[in-house]
This record gives sequence, C-alpha cells and structure tokens, in this order.
Amino acid sequence: MSIAYAGQRAGGRSEKTRSCVVGLICNICGRRFAIEETEFACPECGKGLDIEYDYEMAAARLREVPLAERPHNIWRFEELLPIVSRAAQARVGRHAGYTPLIHADRLGAELGLSNLYIKDDSSNRPSFSYKDRVVSMSMARLLELGHSEIGCVSTGNVGTAVAAFAAKAGVKPYVFYPNRLEPTKARVCRALGAEVCQVDGNYDEVNRACRALAEASGLQIANITLRPFYADGAKTMAFEIVEQLDWQSPAHIVTAAAGGTLSSRLHKGLVELERLELAETEQTRIHIAQPSGCNPIASAILAEDAEIRPVTPETAAHSLAIGAPGDGYLVIDAVRKRGGTGGFASDPEIFAGIDLLASTEGILTEPAGGTTVAVLQKLAAAGRFEPDEVVVAVITGNGLKTLEDHPAKPWPSMVRCDSDSMLEVLERMQHGEHHPDD
Repeated sequence: MSIAYAGQRAGGRSEKTRSCVVGLICNICGRRFAIEETEFACPECGKGLDIEYDYEMAAARLREVPLAERPHNIWRFEELLPIVSRAAQARVGRHAGYTPLIHADRLGAELGLSNLYIKDDSSNRPSFSYKDRVVSMSMARLLELGHSEIGCVSTGNVGTAVAAFAAKAGVKPYVFYPNRLEPTKARVCRALGAEVCQVDGNYDEVNRACRALAEASGLQIANITLRPFYADGAKTMAFEIVEQLDWQSPAHIVTAAAGGTLSSRLHKGLVELERLELAETEQTRIHIAQPSGCNPIASAILAEDAEIRPVTPETAAHSLAIGAPGDGYLVIDAVRKRGGTGGFASDPEIFAGIDLLASTEGILTEPAGGTTVAVLQKLAAAGRFEPDEVVVAVITGNGLKTLEDHPAKPWPSMVRCDSDSMLEVLERMQHGEHHPDD
C-alpha cells in the first residue's frame, strides 16, 4: 500500500502527520484492510482489528526529528500512531499523555521493592485517567472521517474522556452507562455537555446493545466502531515508561485489566520499541490485576486456560466490571509470551490498596488503581519480584471521581474553638488515639 503522509504542505504548513500507518489487520486470521476502511471487526472471523505500520519507514522518520524537539504528549511518537491528519490532531488537543513516572520509595519500602515506580495516569489530561490516551485516538479518527457526533459505552472513565474531548473538538457526545454507573463520573459528563443515558444492563449487555445501535443509527462509538484506533492509543504508555527509565525497559509492569485494551497494547508498544531498536524489551514481564468479583482474564491465566469464561461482575471496582472482555485473548497471549501472571483482590483488599497508595505516595486512586496496588502487594509477598528489580505499577484513574464508592470513615465531632480543647485532641491524635466520636 502506498504511504504519502509526509511532506505534503498547504500554506507552508504540513497537512499530514509523520504517521507510518499502512492499514488494518485481523488479530487472528491476518486478513488486511485499507486504513480508509471503516471495519472495526474482521468479517471473516469476527475478531478485532489492529493497526499495522511500516516499521522501516518509522525508524527513518524517527531519526529525522530529534526527541528534544518533540512535544511531551501522546503525539510524541506519531510515526507509530494511526492518525494522518494534523488538523484532526490539533482539534483533539495536545495535552494528553506523558504522565509522571514516580519513584515510589515509601510504597516500595512497605513492599520490599527498592526500585518501584508508579506510572501515574490519574493526572492525565483532560479527564484524569488513562482513557485520555485511547479516546484521543478514536476522537481524532472520528474527525478524519468527518463526523460530528460520537458515542461510547462506559462504566465511567471512557465517558468522562469522551465528554471532555468532544467539548474540545466541538462534536456532540452521547454516553451510555450500564446500570451501575458511578454517579460522580456521570455528573462530570453532564457538566462537560454530554448527553447521558443509563441503560438497564451490565457493561457487556450494554456493549452488545450499542453495537446494534451503531448499525441502526450510524453513530460512531469510540470504543466499538472506532476501536482499532482507540486501542492503539494505549501503547503510548509503554513508549513513555521506557523513555522515562532512560530507555531501559522495566523487569515488570503490573496493571489492572478490564476489557484488556491497556495490558495487551503495553505488550504491543514494547514489541514496537524492540523492532525499532530503541530499547531491549523482551525481558519485561506483564502482570494483570483484577477484582475477585470480576476476574475472567486472571482466572484463565492462573488456570493455564486458553479460553476466557465470561462471568457476571460483582465488584465495587466498577471500571473493571467487564465480564466478557473483548481483548481478553490478547491479554492472555501477551502475559504468557512475557512470562507474567495474573492476580485478583477482594473489594476490602482493593480499598486497602487505595489507602496504602494514598498514605505512602500521596496519590489518591480509584478502585482500579487499588486493585493494581493490592495485587502488586500479593505478588511482592509471593516473591515474584527481586528486591532490586525495576517494577512499574500502573495507576489508571483518579480517586476524586469515585469517592462515593469508598467505605465511609468516621467523621469527628466538633471541638470547641479554644487552644486547650484543640491541644487535648492534638495530643490524643499524636499518640494514635482517635477522637472519642470517631
């Protein structure tokens, strides 16, 4: 296929990005489609499509523009991203991505890990979750196709990301939430101008209904009809982690899994860095974390089963409550190829994980992040990591959007406004004693 994306100019400005995309390819049967096609699943075998690139061209183009001259955002390695229109890229915005990689020394000390890092996508822009990466790509693709409306099926973070990016791009967003929506995230969507519809079904049921809705209405849906582009945005996290570690790929990455997009594309991103000879990444193991009440991928990995058996979600980690994960088979393949494993945690363990991260590193995450921390803690205790190995734990979302889900903590009663009363309370707290009404 021809690629004519670079060097085309109008009015002195490049119309095209440096993307080296060549087309779409089926993850299973290998059938190929032109990038202009609007297929999102293979009509032959029904499996999802992936984006294919010309890696020789990408290597050459990466050398043309030094990293020092590139933006610190999701578009930093645009040669390996599927968006060809610079105008679409600009309308989406250039503030997502390149989130901090934090040396978690205090959490690491608790777990016996001297080189533990947190990839903190809870500070991502504009909606404070990793979903800003994937929605960036699907929104830009929507604009390339010339559409002015976008939908999504969401347990929370996809909806807020779609609403925020739609506001920036000037398109109309429609968010379809399953029956256990997270109230704060729904209110955020409304505040950002989205139309919100709560549907009487779990995520998997609403996902199927939205597929039918897309066919009936022609509405483009960010994580369904635009999914090949959506999913490719997730691999940018792998690019950033390796670069932020001075081009040394970590020994381990631990991340939560729901539909499987992030964990499988972390693998893809690492493979691409290896292909371009930017870093040696084969040694990096990927471990996935799921809640006990919705762990179809982790269970299949631990049972060494090639098939994922769908489950009915029963967990407070609503953003991970996907019982029939669409990319689960890709996650199993990635984890096994990399010698990783899976783990799961109960809801009480998840909330304890939230508190542990908050009290050691000052990062407030949502239940998905609490799941990662809880499973990280279990893997460390089981000796899965050497004490000095570089371990990266991925925190995917901000806890300020899910405070209503946290178990209530006692609230102290009022204290008289005088120094004697306040000194008495202070001394009790300094000795680890709670206020009498706690």
